[in-house]
Amino acid sequence: MKNLLFLVLLSIGLLSSCKDDNQDSTVLPEATQSGKNTAGALVNGKVWVATTKKINQPGTYCENLGNRIKITLDLRQVENQAKNSIDITAIIEDLELNKSYPLSEDPDTGYKFAIYTDNNLVNYGTNSTNTGTIKITRLDLQNQIVSGIFEFKAVNNNGNVITVTEGRFDKKFD
Repeated sequence: MKNLLFLVLLSIGLLSSCKDDNQDSTVLPEATQSGKNTAGALVNGKVWVATTKKINQPGTYCENLGNRIKITLDLRQVENQAKNSIDITAIIEDLELNKSYPLSEDPDTGYKFAIYTDNNLVNYGTNSTNTGTIKITRLDLQNQIVSGIFEFKAVNNNGNVITVTEGRFDKKFD
């Protein structure tokens, strides 16, 4: 009887320890700051959860540029494909943790932008009218971890707008 109870408890412990490895794609990941390699958001009110797979080199990373920090987030839902992705790049001067920074300019003219690419490879990007924010809650260059929250509205070439809310990321650099 003791052996059976031990096996049941051991099984429960093993199952619960796998929870972080297999993120539920129907629930937003917690907003953590420990490098769990999680990311997610609500896209037009629907849960969107990233995998930890990147498509572009170097993927998610941060670069120290003197008094500026370049943060690039490469968040993918489908491994090695551009569809169903969120890309955010921000070069922030004198970065302060827990301070909101705008995401407004498009990638051709500025350094703070967000792009959502849907399943049909249609790009929606921020611009001067459709904007957003990013807030870095942890930046650890030594341990290569960046965490934070984001939200934005973005528009495609036909004028259709998507809304991304409750975005969060807790990524190790790729």
